[in-house]
Amino acid sequence: MTPSPPDKAAQAQQLALQGATLYQGGQTAQAREACLAALQLAPGSCEVLLLLAFIALRSGQPHEAIGWLDRALAENEELADAYFLRGEAQQMTQQYEAAITSYDALLRRKPNHADALNNRGNAYHALGQHERALEDYDEAIALDPAKASFHNNRGLAIKALGQHAQAISCFERAIALQPDYGLAHFNLGLSLFAMARYAQAAASHDEAIRLMPHHAASHWGRADALRASGQYEASLASYQTASALEPRNADIYNNRGLLMHVWGRHREALADFAIAIRLDPAHADAHCNCGMALEASGQHTEALAHYETAIALSPNHAAAHFNHALCNLTLGNYREGWAEYEWRWRTQQLKSSELISDKPLWLGNESLHGKRILVHAEQGLGDSLQFCRYLPMVAERGATVIVQIPASLTTLIRAINGVAQVLAPGEALPAFDLHCPLMSLPLAFGTTLETVPSAPRYVSPCAEKTLGWQKRLGPRHAFRVGLVWAGAPHGSLAVQRPVDARRSIPLTQFAALNLPGAEFFSLQKGEPAVSQLRELEAANWKGPAIVDHTADLHDFEDTAALVDQLDLVIGVDTSVAHLAGALGKPVWLLNRFDTCWRWMTQRDDSSWYPSMKIFRQPAPGDWDSVIAQVRAELQRLLAAHASF
Repeated sequence: MTPSPPDKAAQAQQLALQGATLYQGGQTAQAREACLAALQLAPGSCEVLLLLAFIALRSGQPHEAIGWLDRALAENEELADAYFLRGEAQQMTQQYEAAITSYDALLRRKPNHADALNNRGNAYHALGQHERALEDYDEAIALDPAKASFHNNRGLAIKALGQHAQAISCFERAIALQPDYGLAHFNLGLSLFAMARYAQAAASHDEAIRLMPHHAASHWGRADALRASGQYEASLASYQTASALEPRNADIYNNRGLLMHVWGRHREALADFAIAIRLDPAHADAHCNCGMALEASGQHTEALAHYETAIALSPNHAAAHFNHALCNLTLGNYREGWAEYEWRWRTQQLKSSELISDKPLWLGNESLHGKRILVHAEQGLGDSLQFCRYLPMVAERGATVIVQIPASLTTLIRAINGVAQVLAPGEALPAFDLHCPLMSLPLAFGTTLETVPSAPRYVSPCAEKTLGWQKRLGPRHAFRVGLVWAGAPHGSLAVQRPVDARRSIPLTQFAALNLPGAEFFSLQKGEPAVSQLRELEAANWKGPAIVDHTADLHDFEDTAALVDQLDLVIGVDTSVAHLAGALGKPVWLLNRFDTCWRWMTQRDDSSWYPSMKIFRQPAPGDWDSVIAQVRAELQRLLAAHASF
């Protein structure tokens, strides 16, 4: 006997209840079978269709769930729960526009549905519409301010907009509401890292790991923070854990390769980048980073190829363009290098140095006759000293030249021919018609390796300061040598710190220069240098006595006046080496193996400074060979000097 329609409905309802009970008991397959049996009896049952959709969704079958939900909505288009579940399923399949449409339909029926607002915000966030996502998160929080996930998601959108300080507040609020919220601790760590608060970032990742021990991203986030703070051994251990948890994650190998690169272990870095590229051939970052490790190993031509691959994969990859430019400059390909060097403004480390102005950028294409141009410093002191040589050339084009330069350089730059006005950062700018960054001037003038403006001397201290140092040092009784042995520590710049370490030489290594006939003067500013000198003197070191007047060097004009009284400057790659070169003073540059682009490769001279001689490390870290060469050369120079 065939059951009557009421009997079928009752049986279907009974099977649906059975299915729900089975699902709650963890018997998912049996629950689905019960629901399918119910659907045979009642094909239009929205209750059964919703239950089947829910089971499919929670079993990782979003496409199946969407099918059941579409059938349910065909039966009853007012089913709010169906729109919500369909939005979730569509997000799982990355159909974000469709998900937004589903949430829109729900919110027309239930405008105060906080979870739907939050989820729609997630869909907008996934589409990169972060400001629109924030509107939904703000509404959701207004409706349910105690929901920790809403604050976390709001933080993610703000983080994506680059506003890490505000994002940190959101993550901290989420954690205050739910202290065991592991992902909020993880996200907090990422924003703290972006703010260069590395110790706090590592601590946040530690807490995330405590709560989510198998979350690989937390381990590699911790590794990144430890790498940036110079804790290389601990960083490596965290990368190892992350890669063990996700052995096919190319990002982890890429980041571990970065650790090896900054650690100076370039061969291992190249191996990690190769793994990342094998796992993901389209990994533009890995190709870019591989280029950096190849350059550090002296393989510049091979590095160019990897930068070009990164650019082909990601045409707007700022770091790849910038590194490609630097590599070309290192190889002397100035025409190609200067043009691409303009990508520097899009890189993470330099974008904050760009002058934002409503006045046009001058790159050499229009007449300067009768115009007022602002030429502004952008990077280090050495860069400013190297490129201020172009200022007279700008003036020769008929311009009134206004220069914005670090305060320590203002008095020295003010004396350059053609400079009408000099200001320090923070001083009110006068009216100007055009502007140009100092390091864009080679592009503006079409500089090639053969046309580098290399005047023997293009800066000079004032006569008063020169005379003052002449009197202070008195008559010459020996050959005067200035020493510079360390770069700036750049404590807040994780990218720069390893370079500073590689370009610096322990002062103790200069003991070999204790030669008769030479008198040494410190040109190394700062308390660490003074402390080193005092400690060595107290330990009765065997090196040369070093006269230290640096406490009386208040700006670069003071230093220039002192350097003018010396016969030679020996130093690592710092602003003082540039100053000596700009003064036309003989300067011996002690150059690290992974050379800066401006010193090129192989050469022992410089296109930029005719008075410079370059002593290069034959291998990474080998300062012994460099000092031995310098000692031999200094002995010959002192012998020649004594014969006069």
